[in-house]
Amino acid sequence: MALSKTERLSHYGILIIAISALVVSVWQVRILQQHNKLTVKPYLDFTIVYSSEKIMKVTLSNQGFGPAIFEKLTYKYQGKEYSSWEEVLKEANQWENVKGWFNYGPNTIMAPGSELTLLRLAKEDFKQIGIQLDIVYQSIYEENFIRTIEL
Repeated sequence: MALSKTERLSHYGILIIAISALVVSVWQVRILQQHNKLTVKPYLDFTIVYSSEKIMKVTLSNQGFGPAIFEKLTYKYQGKEYSSWEEVLKEANQWENVKGWFNYGPNTIMAPGSELTLLRLAKEDFKQIGIQLDIVYQSIYEENFIRTIEL
């Protein structure tokens, strides 16, 4: 028994609606995934504060909504790379000015809204030292980011 023209159009219409529903569902899932990634994205910010006691304090804060997982910290001075504050501060002739420093390593987790002190240094002026700190970090979705701090 052959289908009438109306029945064939009805079947094609149902098929088009089903395919359209599938496309919209896939599209919605992708939008939801992007939204989820953005809601847990870390954003590292830093501040450099000079106190009246002539102390320079460098802090790092996570202003994002998700944790930052440190992958690698690289200290640079005059084109050379160093693996710690101690090494780079000695090379920059700042070691005698150190009032406190903190070396954070791979897999350090920085919670949203938290703050870490990186360095406290006796400093007479506001001139830059020439040290650069590169922090490579990830979100919980394993997206890589980099934050550079120039001192």
